[in-house]
Amino acid sequence: MPSTARNWIFRHTINARICHWIMVVSFFYLLYSGIMIFLHFPELYWGKVGFQGYPAIFRLEDWGISWERAEELGDRRWGRSYHYLFAWVFVINGMIYLIWNGWQKKFYQKMLPTREQLSIRNLKSEFARHIKLKAAKGESAASYNILQKISYLFVLFALFPFMIISGFAQMPAFTAISPDLIDLFGGRQTARTLHVICSLLLVVFVFVHLVEMIIAGAVNQLRSMLIGKYEIHSENAEESL
Repeated sequence: MPSTARNWIFRHTINARICHWIMVVSFFYLLYSGIMIFLHFPELYWGKVGFQGYPAIFRLEDWGISWERAEELGDRRWGRSYHYLFAWVFVINGMIYLIWNGWQKKFYQKMLPTREQLSIRNLKSEFARHIKLKAAKGESAASYNILQKISYLFVLFALFPFMIISGFAQMPAFTAISPDLIDLFGGRQTARTLHVICSLLLVVFVFVHLVEMIIAGAVNQLRSMLIGKYEIHSENAEESL
């Protein structure tokens, strides 16, 4: 019989856990309300101009849903109210998270890749393990692997900021104060299209994140994000996916 030796570590601080769950709720409502807004105007354009009948780079009706049907499914008034509300919750929560953790050395040790992790050998090993849907064991499970770190850093410092800025570029109240923001994107319609693309990338990230959580052990992962305690199984422990 394989050994089942294991131990516990404290993986997530209380502020990380609180900010994580606020972000989860915010992202859900942002996505749902964003879909409502998009359905009310189910086309994407590039540039400064966009309206029904104008050449579009994407039309929902090309996928079998007419403009009229999409408008019936969507609700721009409800969607905008909730989208603006949870956008500010998302932004403020993200700022609190970065300010709260940015001065801590452990945060950078946890998030930044080490030289060993960036080696070709380790990158190949981690990629192969992920392709085979194998969970990390032993000491390697105690910290984020290189693919996790790269994806988290990309989401935190690239996708999220771009999402926020492209969102601000669509707000008349904000662009009235900073009109150059629209020019930065080459037009409000371009900002909207990039905002949607960024949303889709985040949805893909969340999907992969959930799959990885299930592979690594959903109960163990949820426990660590609820109370901070994470159970480490020894490398020779029996794997169960």
